[in-house]
Amino acid sequence: MEIIEGKKTQVLPAAETVVTVGKFDGLHLGHQKIFRTLLEEKKNTGRPAVVFTFSSSPYEKLGNGRQKRIISETQKRRRLEDMGIDYLVECPFSDKIMKMSPQEFVDEFMLRRMHAKAVCVGNDFRFGYHRAGDPDFLRAYGEEKDFTVQVLDKEYYNDEAISSTRIRECLLKGRIEEANTMLGYRYSFIGEVMHGRKVGRTMNMPTINQFPEEDVILPPFGVYASQVTLPDNSKWAGVTNIGIRPTFREDNDRKVITAETHLIGFEGDLYGQVAVVELLKMIRPEIRFSSVDELVVQMQKDKETAGFYAS
Repeated sequence: MEIIEGKKTQVLPAAETVVTVGKFDGLHLGHQKIFRTLLEEKKNTGRPAVVFTFSSSPYEKLGNGRQKRIISETQKRRRLEDMGIDYLVECPFSDKIMKMSPQEFVDEFMLRRMHAKAVCVGNDFRFGYHRAGDPDFLRAYGEEKDFTVQVLDKEYYNDEAISSTRIRECLLKGRIEEANTMLGYRYSFIGEVMHGRKVGRTMNMPTINQFPEEDVILPPFGVYASQVTLPDNSKWAGVTNIGIRPTFREDNDRKVITAETHLIGFEGDLYGQVAVVELLKMIRPEIRFSSVDELVVQMQKDKETAGFYAS
């Protein structure tokens, strides 16, 4: 997959393409439905598949504050490449783009730069100045400019439309299983294994320590059943603590958020390697224990619970 980003947003070399446009935060089941349609169009026509997205959020540009991502850009790129997307265009959301009419946006980006002959979007797709563009406009303009438009209905879970907003709310409340169902895969984070205080080793519960990316949403501080994938593609049941380690926290410690995962049954040195931690279920909130012995007893219970969910 070729990634075109920043000011390099350019005219694609392909004479004709199939295109979808959106933020696609999380790449959830609703997004996947659009991508499947896009890739089916690619298969039928031989035209390369293009995902056009914004590298900075329109939400932030409009002054609504910084919004954390459901998955990192690295994960997003990997998943799109694995699906079979040919081009990922990551365009900065500028003042100029924000003020474009729907017609100007289609002419400049979909037609001149991406050479779209087919466009796939969701039925809630809105674009252009004041979100004036919608699927009806696209269909009518497609007839005039000779490109086809496919509009996909939303996917539903528990009789409610799946959305990035809904998934984000589930994650913030620790409802990991619901979030995973709507994502169509397990919520995860990727990070290099760093050196920690090695406190877990003294309790026969060694952990790998990672620092989650700051722009990615995290569930509540707590203990989670997890599954860990290592660079050799081996998978291990895990118990993951996300938070600030209150039992061992000293007054002068900075409030550094870490993810500490005990790999059940694993023995070895993983420092410097990159591990993928998938969360399965929240076991309990993070709390401060009155003694190390009390913590050890609870950690063994957490380990048993985590092993059950990972089996």
